[in-house]
Amino acid sequence: MSIKNAELREYEKILLDILANNLFNAGRTVNLTDEDLNAVWCEAYAQAVILMAFHNSDYKNLSEEKCVYIRKKLSQTLADNAKVDFEHVRICSILKNAGIPCTILKGFASALYYSDPLMRSMGDVDFLVDTDNFEAANRVLLENGYQPTGKNHDVHDIYLGSVCRCEMHFQPSGIPEGKAGVKVRKYLSGLLENSEKIQTELGEIIVPSIFHHGLIILLHMCHHLTGDGLGIRHLCDWAVFLDKIGEEKFLELFEKPIKDIGLWDFAKIMTYISCKYLGLKEMSFAKDADKELADYILIDIIIGGNFGQKKADRSHESLLISSKNEEKVSMFRQFFISANNIVYHNWTASKKFKILIPIGWIFFGGRYLIRSVLGKRPKVRPNKVAKHASERIDIYSRLNLFSVHKKR
Repeated sequence: MSIKNAELREYEKILLDILANNLFNAGRTVNLTDEDLNAVWCEAYAQAVILMAFHNSDYKNLSEEKCVYIRKKLSQTLADNAKVDFEHVRICSILKNAGIPCTILKGFASALYYSDPLMRSMGDVDFLVDTDNFEAANRVLLENGYQPTGKNHDVHDIYLGSVCRCEMHFQPSGIPEGKAGVKVRKYLSGLLENSEKIQTELGEIIVPSIFHHGLIILLHMCHHLTGDGLGIRHLCDWAVFLDKIGEEKFLELFEKPIKDIGLWDFAKIMTYISCKYLGLKEMSFAKDADKELADYILIDIIIGGNFGQKKADRSHESLLISSKNEEKVSMFRQFFISANNIVYHNWTASKKFKILIPIGWIFFGGRYLIRSVLGKRPKVRPNKVAKHASERIDIYSRLNLFSVHKKR
């Protein structure tokens, strides 16, 4: 599906209106019927906003059977959500008791900006420790029953907790390369030292300062938009954050730093979308946002779904797209950069012995193709992947991501 030719479907509009009413009392007219429910529910699930959308909705046009179904599913989801929430608290507790500073990234930290934190859908537990404490934190997690998966990434290691996956970061996701990356790291300095202890109903949790949290979720949105997929949940996180701190405070804290790192156009677009579609009160700094581009970005978000779960090719497209370089990188070059990173990630010896890299291309590429044929991985459709990646690159180029060399 072409982003530029697509339009919002009726059930997608209904979902956005429901979210606007629940998040910001937008007063939008919503007539949710039995006929609409399945499509709206499936979209809410794919965008990870079931609790946000349905916990406070008007069901007057739904049959009793549908109402019972919704209430049952919401109870199950809320119970699962609460378990993940408690996992956040538990990790903060065991690391604090071990004398290891940490802070939660996104997750519960984002939930605290909602009127009811328990309604924010949870996935993994992402938390940060500094590099000097990384090995010590690993030992503490193992001692407390967390199981390493061996599936580690550039900026975090992955563990299995009692109820969900947990990611221990040594830096937040989405930090770019080059001059912009240097600037981002400067603004993220003091992240652990300036984190705050918040007492919740479930226990104490440690979260970033307002400034660091805002920067983290902005980087995270950019990282997943150009990668495997940004869900409406992330857009909601941004909207409620802006609403909670207000425009005056936002500009005071963020205007200079965000312009400095080259994400001001992106921030304006995401804010404009939040105002137009999610009911966030109007923000003057976003009035001059590129409205056509904003609509393209929203369509792109909806097409992909949360972490790309609506579109199997999304992860393949991301191999051809870069958000980490301030200078333009061709799809061809980006493909080899991504292929090298896959080899580095799966075969650490290749970082030292570069001659191994072509062997890694053949081995890991061949392994994926075999698994694809066996149905264990999504099938690769090269022509569609290249076509859609090209369209996304064209759209994202208008966001001027991390273009710190440009005057603003």
